[in-house]
Amino acid sequence: MKILIVDDAENVRYSLRTSLEDAGYAVDEAVDGEEALMRLQSDAFDLVIADVWMPRLNGIDLLQQMRKSSPNTAVFVITGGAARIPIESTAAMARTWGADHVFYKPFDNEDLITAISKRSIK
Repeated sequence: MKILIVDDAENVRYSLRTSLEDAGYAVDEAVDGEEALMRLQSDAFDLVIADVWMPRLNGIDLLQQMRKSSPNTAVFVITGGAARIPIESTAAMARTWGADHVFYKPFDNEDLITAISKRSIK
């Protein structure tokens, strides 16, 4: 399974990449939604793990565009919320646009790996 991690926080990308590679997954990274779209045009991914609040193109806009251009790619959204926007509202937006799973920051990487494993079985 090939996974694309999209987050503007380098420490989040590093932590996820390390855990996912240790679990045997092939992993690539993008720092925002625009870079993710470029990578999705040139390579196929089974799963995208995207933060919601990022510069240039946020995770919700990325999700909307992916549902048009890459409808079969699974999307897990990670969010810590934002100023004046409750985390539950962010999660609801992500689900409305077709997120397969939403994780609230901080989350346990093992929980994410378990969710990926369950999705791989389907």
